[in-house]
Amino acid sequence: MNIPFPPSSPQKNTAIILGATGNLSYALAVVLYGLKKHNQSLLNEAEIIIYYQNMEQSVRDALGKITPCHFVPYQFPHMQHMRAHILRDYGEMTFVRYECFRYLKQYQYVLWLDADILIQADISDMRRQIPHGIGFRREYYDERVRVNFTQDIPNFMMDAPHYNAGIMAISKALLPDKDTLSDWCYQKTAEIASSLYYPDQGILLLMCQHFGLTIDPLDEKYNCEARRNCSALKKAALIHAVGHRKFWKYYYFDEWFETYKKWVQETGFACENNFPILKKWGLLKYPLFQVAPNPAQYPFKFVLYLIKALLHCKR
Repeated sequence: MNIPFPPSSPQKNTAIILGATGNLSYALAVVLYGLKKHNQSLLNEAEIIIYYQNMEQSVRDALGKITPCHFVPYQFPHMQHMRAHILRDYGEMTFVRYECFRYLKQYQYVLWLDADILIQADISDMRRQIPHGIGFRREYYDERVRVNFTQDIPNFMMDAPHYNAGIMAISKALLPDKDTLSDWCYQKTAEIASSLYYPDQGILLLMCQHFGLTIDPLDEKYNCEARRNCSALKKAALIHAVGHRKFWKYYYFDEWFETYKKWVQETGFACENNFPILKKWGLLKYPLFQVAPNPAQYPFKFVLYLIKALLHCKR
């Protein structure tokens, strides 16, 4: 899949790539505000490219006012072959990261950032942690590559170490042809679609094996899971709300919420939270409840969320 590159500047050596559908534009906004607040030196060296689906021009314009962005429409060509849970839980946009390798033809470094993150410090030194050209954070538990699949994939090392691909740093140090890497990921995804569980993540780890790439482990502070303890979260430059437990509808993090509230106040574009009980009580007009946990599903988490919000907690 070849998509025309947005124009690049000779002064920029880094591409920061994100992807989301229009209903997650508020999450993209939080990421962009975080980059602008904590990473101005990185932005001086970087272009931001956002791949999108179903995102109105007015929303794209609002995102571009936070910091300049290039927007690229995206369509994944193999969704009809995917298992139902991938359609439901991930959608097409999770495969955008395959496009990252193509940008190494123009940039020295490429950073992929998931949209479910909170940036709270400088992340630019991720680029210094990838001497072999590709880096992910090693998973916390002794998991293996096989957890990404419903069955072992022949001719691959299923017992190899497992990495989280939600944050990825790559550089020109990667030797294979960059289009070859992207094309291989798409082709392998179509070939083993029925065996994928964590879809793109598993494919990327298989790609590293297939091309003999050495994975450089990124420091935890550049991909710290939101469920970690307070000590780890305070030291983190980037907090990642992995899985279904997002900053919206599960956690309360003060900086994430305050940034979301700023986005809503400036643009009027809010999270589409339709939990019936909150709708019945008429609370969805307030940003605090637009991103609250579902009180019917997570009553304790809902109460804890409100307490933290009232105390203006940093965590």
